[in-house]
Amino acid sequence: MRLTKTLFNHVCSTARLILYKRDASPPSNAVRMVGAILGLQFDYVEPDLIKGEHKSPEFKKLNPMSTIPVLKDGNLTVAESHAIILYLLNKYGAQHKERLYPSDPATRAIVDQCLYFDAGVLFRQILEVSRPSFAGKSKGPTKKNISDIEEGYAIIEAYLESGTYVAADHLTVADISLGSTTAALQGIHALDANKFPKTKAWLERLSAESYFKEINTPGATLLAKMLRHFWKQSNKE
Repeated sequence: MRLTKTLFNHVCSTARLILYKRDASPPSNAVRMVGAILGLQFDYVEPDLIKGEHKSPEFKKLNPMSTIPVLKDGNLTVAESHAIILYLLNKYGAQHKERLYPSDPATRAIVDQCLYFDAGVLFRQILEVSRPSFAGKSKGPTKKNISDIEEGYAIIEAYLESGTYVAADHLTVADISLGSTTAALQGIHALDANKFPKTKAWLERLSAESYFKEINTPGATLLAKMLRHFWKQSNKE
């Protein structure tokens, strides 16, 4: 669905779980993957970010940050993917909640640590590349972009030092969020398996999951395609 004023008003007043998202958005895909695990169904609205629909007055009433994803559940509106994921787990997680977001304080602290790393560090590397690229002001990732991405990979490698998942001995929402971002980064600067063998194996393990294949892989592929298109256009100038 495209975001228009008429559609916006209609969707906001009739549907239950409404997710404003884009397929090429790693945070959107992280929310969608958690939703798939929980068996939730969303109605989707897809604001055109290139045209700036996320900066419209209507959208800013939903989310003053002008970012996606945004979730509407009845009268509640929640922005920021990690907040949305935890809300969905708290309200709809049922038997999945304990495994995906363990209640043990020590384990949960490590999960939270990874989520904050994703929000504040790793995903920022995508923004640092994609924003100027989509504005036609970049011909590709800079040396600094690549260095910063590699630093992010090194942190994930450290998180995986003693296990196969980043925060526990099993899959948690930390893996889903970081996995979505890391998969998207492959279209900017691919993992070197010799430098980051644990991270490479972890990403391959996540990529084998059905929800990852159905939701995240197509989204990461689309983002890479979009970036290459804008880089090609900029290099022609």
